[in-house]
Amino acid sequence: MNNIKNIIFDLGGVILKGQASSVLNKLNINENEYKELSKFFDNWEDLDKGEITLEEKYDMCNFPNELDKYKDFLTNYFKVRDINDDVIKFINELKSKGYKIYILSDNNKETAKYIRSILKNIDGFVISCDYRAIKHDGKLFEILLNEYSLKPEECYFIDDLVENINMAKRYNIEGYLFDENKDNLELYDKF
Repeated sequence: MNNIKNIIFDLGGVILKGQASSVLNKLNINENEYKELSKFFDNWEDLDKGEITLEEKYDMCNFPNELDKYKDFLTNYFKVRDINDDVIKFINELKSKGYKIYILSDNNKETAKYIRSILKNIDGFVISCDYRAIKHDGKLFEILLNEYSLKPEECYFIDDLVENINMAKRYNIEGYLFDENKDNLELYDKF
């Protein structure tokens, strides 16, 4: 790990707790409403590629009128999504040790704008909606390396999905499969 200079973090399931749909647990809704509203969080590739907005996604769901009271909540879900304070603390520790911190995430325009406004000590962002590409096709890794002139052997990627870690390895970037439900001490002790 001596040659690592750049730590790359995913957002969902790493910096942001749970999946996007986990915000539904913050609502006082019945099982049927939960099931109906959860459709909003299905099939997000068009959102992640920046091809549609959250409002357009909401409209595409054709929810019954009685659920319209949740429109603002759903289209601003990112504002109520919990942040993993342990990861933020870890990022701050890494920064104090001289590491560069990057975000590489599949995400929508609205969340990307919000995240940029709250994560101030990040050296660079590569978010799928800005490039019309997603992690699993590999293009975002190329963009990250090229845009910030990073050497793969100096990078370390932290993500909650094994397929993304495997894609990073195709670009010679070592990675760590993050699990927010365990302590991840082996990760924190690496640096």
